[in-house]
Order: sequence, then C-alpha cells, then structure tokens
Amino acid sequence: MDLYTKEYFVKDLVIDDQYDIITTKATVEDAAKKMKQLGIPDLVVVEEGTEQVIGVIGDFDIVQNTIAEGLDPKSTNVTSAMYKISPVSLDTPVTEAFTRMRDLQVNVVPVVENNKLIGVCSIQDCWSFIPDKEGDKVGLFPVANTRYVQFLFTAVCSILAIVLGVFLPFGGIYGFFTANQTDLISLFGIVFMFDGKVTFHLFEARGADYFVTFLDLFSRSGAVWLAIIIFSVLIMIFGIISLFSLIYSSYIGNKYTTTEFLLRNIFPILFIIFMVIEWILFGIAFAISNLTTIVSLDSLGLTMSIISMLLVLAAINHDYFFRQKGSTENREVPD
Repeated sequence: MDLYTKEYFVKDLVIDDQYDIITTKATVEDAAKKMKQLGIPDLVVVEEGTEQVIGVIGDFDIVQNTIAEGLDPKSTNVTSAMYKISPVSLDTPVTEAFTRMRDLQVNVVPVVENNKLIGVCSIQDCWSFIPDKEGDKVGLFPVANTRYVQFLFTAVCSILAIVLGVFLPFGGIYGFFTANQTDLISLFGIVFMFDGKVTFHLFEARGADYFVTFLDLFSRSGAVWLAIIIFSVLIMIFGIISLFSLIYSSYIGNKYTTTEFLLRNIFPILFIIFMVIEWILFGIAFAISNLTTIVSLDSLGLTMSIISMLLVLAAINHDYFFRQKGSTENREVPD
C-alpha cells in the first residue's frame, strides 16, 4: 500500500506536563526568570483570569523579539514576544499538530483538555508519527518502522566509515602507500641500517625501525607534504562532523525543511572529496620525489578507504534502502 490507512492523534504522543504557564500581565523579564528557575525553554501564555491559552513564549522569542529589537525586558509584556498558536486537543490528528508547528517554525504546541492546559507536545514527538510516503515508493527492503531502521542503518554505516577511513589509518593499522625503507634514502635523507617496509599513514611514515612525520618531509621535500598534512586534518575534522551530522539528520528525520539536506549531504560529501584528494596528493608527492623505486599502493588501505566512502554514500541515501511494510496498522509505534 502506498498510503497509510491509520491516523495517529495527539493522545498517542507522550505529553510533556512539565511546562509551566505565565499570565498575560507578566513581563518578559518575569518569563525569563521563571524559565531559569524551572529549567525549561518555553512557557505557555494564558489569559489573566480566564486561564485561556493564547500562545507560547520561548527563550529564543525573548532574544529575537525583545533583546534584538532593543526593548526593555523589564517593561515589555510577554504578549509582545510570544508566538500565537492555537492549542490542540488529545483528539487532534498528529499531522495537524505538526503542520501548525511547522508553519510557524516553532517547537511546541499547547495541549488542552476541557479548555485546561495539560501540557505540550513537540515537533520532534510528531515526526515519528508522520507517514513516510516517499519511502514506500523508493525503498528496497520492507520494514515495520522505516524511521527507526533508517536511524540504526545510518548510525552503523557512519561509525564504520569513520573507523575504517580515519581512526585505523591514524592509528597505524594500515596506510596509503608502502615502500622498502632502503629505497627511500633520497626522500628521507638518511641511510637505513636494515631492510623493512615503510607505510605512509595520515600524518607520518612508519617502518620497523624508523618513524618520520610529514612535517619533517615538508621541510625537506617540498610543499606537497604540507598539503597532505592539511588534508589529513580536514579528513579527521570532517569525518567526525559527518558522523554526528548523519546521525543527527537521521534522528530528526525532517523532510520538510532544508536542514536535513544540508546536514546529510554537505559535510559527508566534503569528507569523501578530501579522502580522494589525499590519495591524489600522495601520488603527486612520490611522482616529484625522483625515487629510485616504485612506491606501492597499500591495498588494504585503499580497500578500506573505498569501503569507507561507500558507507558514507549509503548513510546519505538511506531512504533508498528501506520502505514501510504494509500500512501503519502493522507498524510498531515508537515509545
């Protein structure tokens, strides 16, 4: 089935009842003090006397609508900084609650019962209950809960990619190129006492009885080694950023803004580009070094780099691997 047949309601969500209220007579300073005291980022604004919910004021609203506008928080009323949003009831469809928050670009909406506030629900709570209709059409493998499986798949792929492509080369398990150390006299500038293999890793070359950093090679053999150092640093930085951006974008699962696209694509793609450039720079470095021997590719390192890049691409395109199995009547609902 392409469309879901079961609809979820606000009562299916976990209602956060820890949010407090503030009346329309209060000032922005009063709201800020109450948020600090309670350790919460938002307060529901109610009409003085009637307790009717009229909106929400958050810490971001205070910054944007009061501080940034040069207004005095001691005299500015909360109604000048809050956002107006119609509350939902327990019987309101989740899609409607989500739409209200999405259209206003806010995080929470008040939930009322018999015109009394009982808590709030967040846009994050709603995401897991919004049907992923696109996944039904393009996914290869049917699963009971696409968002949960996609999150696990992305997390595993991202972690493996960074381990294989960054941490293991950094730790000296394998590298990029290898050569016999006695054949690298012109590059290293010393005569080796023993034969042995030298492997070029992210920041240094290691042999059985020799160790040299690329900074040393930069001072002796040219700027290309400085470029290798720079891209090694970029690989580490963007590898770690990509890990968190991929997992976070999969967690929020928001297909309605550009946030997920930026997080899920830009940093991971830059990580892949930097890895490719690193291999090219090594090739250039050896080509201009006038070595008397051929430096060999580290086959294990090359294989792991390719696998790492493929895992990143798989994490970016996780939507194409899984689709919803049947309708939401058989769907496992997240706790």
